[in-house]
Amino acid sequence: MTTTQKTFTRSLLMASACALLAACQTTGTPSAETSRSAKIDSALERAARTAAAQGERNQSSSYLEKIYKRNTDDPVAATNYAAALREADYLDRAALVLAPFADDPASPSEAKTEYAAVMLAKGDYERAEKYAQKAVLQDETNGRAYHYLGIALDAQSMHPEAERAFRKALDYWEGDPTSIMNNLALNLAAQEHLTEAIEILYKAQSVSPNKREVERNLRIVTALMESQSGRAPRPMAKPVVDVQIQQPVDEIEEDIVETDGKAPVTEVHVEDAVEEAEQNNNAPVPLTDDLNE
Repeated sequence: MTTTQKTFTRSLLMASACALLAACQTTGTPSAETSRSAKIDSALERAARTAAAQGERNQSSSYLEKIYKRNTDDPVAATNYAAALREADYLDRAALVLAPFADDPASPSEAKTEYAAVMLAKGDYERAEKYAQKAVLQDETNGRAYHYLGIALDAQSMHPEAERAFRKALDYWEGDPTSIMNNLALNLAAQEHLTEAIEILYKAQSVSPNKREVERNLRIVTALMESQSGRAPRPMAKPVVDVQIQQPVDEIEEDIVETDGKAPVTEVHVEDAVEEAEQNNNAPVPLTDDLNE
């Protein structure tokens, strides 16, 4: 082999090696980029969880927003970010973020569940019912969706249907069931099943003895039972409705406060009227259903 031939052969081998290396780099680059992106998302998720655990909601929401903006087609990222927006009362923004996934059959049940929660917070009970139904049809073990469905139905005075949804929610609920037990009890009171309502409230009180809303609602329903008059409190779709009624009834005041952010909880409070009823068993407990929202 001549010198020229050897030089040509070496050049050809080097060119082939470079081409092979370039091909390997081209093939590996997307995978490497995906891995790096996933690591960044994972770090942001950990930061969001840590911030939430420390009560830094704004910081947690900021991390979730970053994750969502990096993954706008990811229903899980959208759901987590929308939940943070709902808790911060940015309801229109939360609805906008979730809208692409709410009617998508391929999106997870949790996306439809959170959309139902947003609709509840907006006072759109029919749409809340619609998307909670979608969620439970997709996942029949979704306790949150059943809870939201019950609240939406109750707000539309569909009490027997709401009762079934609340009981389903209890079947599949994970964690503290006090909120659902409270709402089921108020639902039963609205149907004049006062004995069972009181029994459930006592059980809820045993689970969360320091939750004053349960204790107050127990006093309300007990007073109703003793008086055998007045109208039972109807659960509403706001997180917590604090209604104080004076004697005579001349002013109704609502105070909406935050709960744990996992599920809207309805509590109806009556102080002075209940105290008077406790002193006089024949005194009715004046309650109202037309709460301004």
